[in-house]
Amino acid sequence: MAEATLDPAKSVLVAQVKQAEASHRMDLGSALLRSKHFNAPHKVVYLGNIATTLLAQLPHPETPEMEEAPGFNEQRWTLITRSGDITVRIASRSYWAFGLFNSGYLNVITLTGPVRERARIVFDTMSALGHKAWEFSHPRSVQKWLSRHGDGQTTKENERQWLGHRNRAKADLQEQIDRLQQRCNVVLDQVEDDELDALRDHIGHELHMAQEALHDENAPGLERALARVEAELIAIDPGSSPIIIDAPAEILGSPEEILNVDEPSSMDEMGRIVPIEPSEDEVPFVDLTSPSPEEE
Repeated sequence: MAEATLDPAKSVLVAQVKQAEASHRMDLGSALLRSKHFNAPHKVVYLGNIATTLLAQLPHPETPEMEEAPGFNEQRWTLITRSGDITVRIASRSYWAFGLFNSGYLNVITLTGPVRERARIVFDTMSALGHKAWEFSHPRSVQKWLSRHGDGQTTKENERQWLGHRNRAKADLQEQIDRLQQRCNVVLDQVEDDELDALRDHIGHELHMAQEALHDENAPGLERALARVEAELIAIDPGSSPIIIDAPAEILGSPEEILNVDEPSSMDEMGRIVPIEPSEDEVPFVDLTSPSPEEE
């Protein structure tokens, strides 16, 4: 299968939903997505495993906003969120059996922003999912749906897009390993130490661990191994110029952490968070109960 060429500005991917339950709610006051523990006026949202997994891979996400609120069909919705330079839009749609079963739903994922970051989000999502997102439970029905709503996209083209993002992310990660390997060679060639062979073996082991993590598509494990190598090089030669390595993102096990926002419920709470400055019309309070130095 020929590798897909990635759009420089936007990615559009279609994924098969496997599981969905009433685990989230939409705040009717703000249209923000909340966890199932939210008790203010709300609508129930069936988010599904694709959306929850993708949201958990975003390193610095804003609370998702429901662009299209669920109605009678609680699994039909559209949400949007941002994470750094990336904008994420996910639309849930039924394509088989009138939406009576979870397997009859798909998610249309639209990512806008730098292609490197888009590819990494897709790569991490694919690694975290328990199935291939581009393999649909009802192939004929999904192809009909794509013909009507997918700008003529085919299931094969959709698969190429998923795999193209994965390959781009793996190439970026391999580049990080190669650049650090080159720096290791430069630093170690300048070191005269009786323990040089042991250092070479230790650094070589960590680079091997990074390569194995890439093979297993474990990006956080790869970045931890590279960070250990970087720390070793700095210890050997503090004056050397470090290579910028993407820090391992704090991947959330569930978007519950994103959605459980402790919002101040009163002005007193808001005052504790943001100190209130006195206005120009207010007279500053001066304590006159204690004598001044002149009075003493």
